[in-house]
Amino acid sequence: MRKSTELRGAGKTTPPRRGVASSETAREINRDILLHTIHLHQPVSRADLARLTGLQPSTVSVITSQLIEEGWVLPGTLGRLPRGRRPTFVTLNDKHVTLAIDLRPENANLAVVDINGKILSRETVTYSAQSASKAEVRKTIQNIAKSARLLRAGLSDRIFQGVGVSVSGRVDQRTHRLLFSPNVPWTQIDLHSELQKLLDSPIEMENAANACLLAERWFGNFGEISNVIAVSVSEGIGTGLMLDGRLVRGRDDMAGEFGHMPLEESGPVCGCGNVGCWETFASNRAGLRYYQEQVQESRLSSFQELLNLAKEGDVRALRSIDKMMAYLARGLAMLTAGLAPEMILIVGDCTALWQRVCPQLESQLIAKSFTSRTPRVVAAMDGDAARLRGAAALVLHKVLFRQAAFGQTENGSAMPPYPRIAAAAV
Repeated sequence: MRKSTELRGAGKTTPPRRGVASSETAREINRDILLHTIHLHQPVSRADLARLTGLQPSTVSVITSQLIEEGWVLPGTLGRLPRGRRPTFVTLNDKHVTLAIDLRPENANLAVVDINGKILSRETVTYSAQSASKAEVRKTIQNIAKSARLLRAGLSDRIFQGVGVSVSGRVDQRTHRLLFSPNVPWTQIDLHSELQKLLDSPIEMENAANACLLAERWFGNFGEISNVIAVSVSEGIGTGLMLDGRLVRGRDDMAGEFGHMPLEESGPVCGCGNVGCWETFASNRAGLRYYQEQVQESRLSSFQELLNLAKEGDVRALRSIDKMMAYLARGLAMLTAGLAPEMILIVGDCTALWQRVCPQLESQLIAKSFTSRTPRVVAAMDGDAARLRGAAALVLHKVLFRQAAFGQTENGSAMPPYPRIAAAAV
């Protein structure tokens, strides 16, 4: 007779093993919470930190002292109270900076960004790299690295924490290889290794839309929102997805390429090889094309020139951008129906006309919605600078936080965005 393994040890059940947080892990979680709370409320006293986080005053005092010793936090001015000892306010040490690089099809924007998101210096390197050979691409990267070194040398009194790179494309986070980037030629080389060798610095590289999500969470204010779609509108369209507080990467880190979602069965040929992709109708290139279709003799060569005309009230320029936004809204309605975001974050040059653009997007979302609730549509901070802050945030988040990686803990489990993280008991 077959023996049943279920009979052995009948009546006894072994509970599943669960990970137990050590006191060291708890301290690191509380450290992360304090860092983020200081960032949000600086200058802030230790007493207010205890009130805001729910941590014991003694815990706040110990961790804050450690952060001061590490150089991340500075003691500031003395506060005033009706009675008792005057509190000392603390702030983040803005001597800590990151070199940020935003790679686009026709130019690279570079900046030095401090821990609070302030851009201290900035440079742009232009190139024609779309049809370049591998040797020409390497030369372009060398020129970008040369400008980056000059920026870094110009602020030698600052503490550089690394280099953050945002790029239009998908990056394998294990190998650091650029997997997919149809509008730029960086897949011809090992971009991460080339930059690391030329700049002799740690490199964090990420898709631009994902980086912008991280920038808004650190430099902006998501509040209690944990379902956000970032849509980067530039030469193409990229999206970053944060659902239930976790960054969605998908298989091979390829999640989010909605710019190549087919919108029409026919249309312009896309950089990915298909026709009718969303980005061929709603990107900066599409807006420029709509204007050139109206003005055959047009000599406009950049979306910025189109924006300048629109700001001056040029009817055909405004009509071109309106058409571009109509297609952008069409794609956003699909994403809203499928992913139910609380907020949609628009990143790109088109936000320079936000007072005109936002009502168009919102009205289309309301018209297409099958529920009574539609997501908020907001513009990323400072237009194109959002991608630079995103690149900086990649590095700052890596070096600052020990237990709160972007959207997940170090062991891969989901973690809600700040400030929903609860203080840990020690």
